[in-house]
Amino acid sequence: MPARFTEGLTGSCSGNPPQGCRYCDRGSKMVLYITGICRQDCYYCPLSETRKDKDVIYANERPVEGDEWLRTIISEGRRMKALGTGITGGDPMVVPERTALVIRTLKEEFGRKHHIHLYTSGPFDKGLITTMKEAGLDEIRFHPPLFSWTSFRYLENDLDEGDASLTLPYHDLISEAKKMVPAVGLEVPSIIDEEGPGGPSSEGLLELARYACRLKLDFMNINELEASHTNMDIFAEKGYSLVGDSMAVEGSSELAWSVIGQVKKEFPGTRTVFHFCSSVYKDSVQLRNRLKRMANNLKRPYDIVTEDGTFLRGIVVTGDPDGMIAIIREGYGVPDELMEALEDRVLIAPWVLQEIGPSLEEETYLSEVYPTWDGLEVERTPI
Repeated sequence: MPARFTEGLTGSCSGNPPQGCRYCDRGSKMVLYITGICRQDCYYCPLSETRKDKDVIYANERPVEGDEWLRTIISEGRRMKALGTGITGGDPMVVPERTALVIRTLKEEFGRKHHIHLYTSGPFDKGLITTMKEAGLDEIRFHPPLFSWTSFRYLENDLDEGDASLTLPYHDLISEAKKMVPAVGLEVPSIIDEEGPGGPSSEGLLELARYACRLKLDFMNINELEASHTNMDIFAEKGYSLVGDSMAVEGSSELAWSVIGQVKKEFPGTRTVFHFCSSVYKDSVQLRNRLKRMANNLKRPYDIVTEDGTFLRGIVVTGDPDGMIAIIREGYGVPDELMEALEDRVLIAPWVLQEIGPSLEEETYLSEVYPTWDGLEVERTPI
């Protein structure tokens, strides 16, 4: 496990970062979306229409289907040399048998040191905590639904007081997990109140943070609230504004740091680590490092890996790829390892194509693509 992490992670944590976050920071964790089904219906959910409320599986960006679905997941893990896996959804605990099977399979294939963390919003039968532990789960992150947040205050002294009944199902799960799973924490977004600071959402976030300290949870991750095309309308109705040209909601970051600051004053000796995960950090560090890791693992002699973790390749469009390779080899002395024939094109080293492209009659261009399974093209530049 690397000892050094980015400033984006260490600078946003009140102590040693959660183990799962460390792997994400290095880009070495596979993202396993195990189902789109969830018991909750959070208005801020950013999932796309292709995933939300649909029982589908994705390993990173790769759809997982058919009888060989487990082998597909393992194959994707090998493509990026994954050191760990984050299992998310939807809610993985809606499909507990599938989730436990995946955990066991990953441990068998990649070894017991392959770190696995899981997100869940619950509630579910707390006996399933034992199932996940026995399968090999290393870390669990609870996301209690928004309506329950403020009621966590009633768990401090009297479980029968106020609306404690709203939180008891989650409290019971979290308490059970503390007995079974090596690392237990909360992970929720920093949700801005429509009526301004001091409303139920911001107060609820503070109560959750206090609860994490009282229960001596390992960590609490607070994510910056982000808009997506699926929740943009309701965000507009609530009066949310975005930060610059980003998808981050104005005020979310400030609220998160305010809560962290306040709870650290109230619980100065707390063992609970608080971590703020910004929208920029997720894109510019976590995602970029995962892409770089994948690109460096899959790189071929004709590829250039960019700073963003994409591939830069030369493309020659042709109806006779093998014939074109022969022409380039014999006419320009280009070695075969710098070219590859596909169905209707030749992939070629970009530095080679920039030199010989103008003398070819075929369409030629530089293509920047993601190293992901779908190979999405980011940019195309004609030669």
